[in-house]
Order: sequence, then C-alpha cells, then structure tokens
Amino acid sequence: MNKLILNGILMALFVIVIASCQYKFTVEPVPIPPDPEDTISFSQEIVPIWDEQNCTSCHNGGQNPDLTADNAYNSIITGGYVDTSDPAGSIIYYYALPDGNHYQKYTAVQALLVLTWIEQGALDN
Repeated sequence: MNKLILNGILMALFVIVIASCQYKFTVEPVPIPPDPEDTISFSQEIVPIWDEQNCTSCHNGGQNPDLTADNAYNSIITGGYVDTSDPAGSIIYYYALPDGNHYQKYTAVQALLVLTWIEQGALDN
C-alpha cells in the first residue's frame, strides 16, 4: 500500500514539474520585401515608422536628425543620413536595425521599407 501511495505521489510531482515547464518559441515572421515596382512613399510609409517606433520622442528637433513629419526629409538628406550610392550604409537605415544597438529599433518589415525607399532614390514623395 505504501509503495502504491509513494508511486502516486511521485507520478503527481512528475506531472506537476513537467506541466510547469513552459517553452516559448517565438518566430518572427519572415518579412516579405516590398514589390520593387511599387514606389515607396516617404510621407505615407516612411514617416509613420518613426511615429510608430516612438523615434520622434527624442528626434523632434532636440536631437538630430529631426524625424517629425514636417522636418524629417530635409533633416535626413541635408544631415547626411542617407547614401543612395550605398543604401545599406545609410545611417537612417542601419542605425535602428532590429539587431542594432539603438534604443528604438525598426521591425524587420520597417527596415525593408526604409532600405527599399533609399534604393529607389530616397524620394520626397
């Protein structure tokens, strides 16, 4: 009888321990690159990224570049944050990459949009 009770208790403890182990497997979806035939709109697709990621809480005229909607384009172009001859080397792209060291980061999808916009000539559209 004692052996049966002991086995029952051990089995219950085993089940509790196994049930309490939680593994979280989070897989970030693979971003789908924008269609190269579609022109990325600076005002409609790029500027909203900086609002969504709360970049404008610091980059609002107090810290360069100014990423507020009215000033963002001139600030990043005249400040040398975009290099159309080396889009991946553009500061506005690589500084906030998902695996970078910046406080705020792009999502993988946002990073692709910024890169594609630069590759398309960094138009003020």
